[in-house]
Amino acid sequence: MTTQDLALDTAPDDDSSGVLGTLFDSSPARSVQTSVAAVAAFALGLLAVLAAPFSLSMTLSGSLAVVALVSSVVGMARASRPDVAGSLLASVGMVLALATLALVGLRYAGLDTAFGDALAPTLASWLDGLNTLLPTP
Repeated sequence: MTTQDLALDTAPDDDSSGVLGTLFDSSPARSVQTSVAAVAAFALGLLAVLAAPFSLSMTLSGSLAVVALVSSVVGMARASRPDVAGSLLASVGMVLALATLALVGLRYAGLDTAFGDALAPTLASWLDGLNTLLPTP
């Protein structure tokens, strides 16, 4: 393992610690923020995909997917700036929204893509089992 000598003495009478401090203070560190539209696109796309397998929430998942698609386009446009992050979140949100719209479109075309309806009783029994573990007030 190699070490580098910064030519800094640790003597208290030497003012070399100020040199390193000014070097870090003058570094070109930018403040980068994540695009709110990209985060919204990811969250809405995830909710839309989770709601898509159930037939009762078809309208909800379709509308969430449309809003996620619009938010992902806005998020990608905002994330193209150098001081804004979130292009991956916007891309994943767009993929999730398009997958949801494909499932909803297939359901309108006549294919039954509501595979979550068969899981609903199982999920309800799991939730009842978890509720029995909690103390009653």
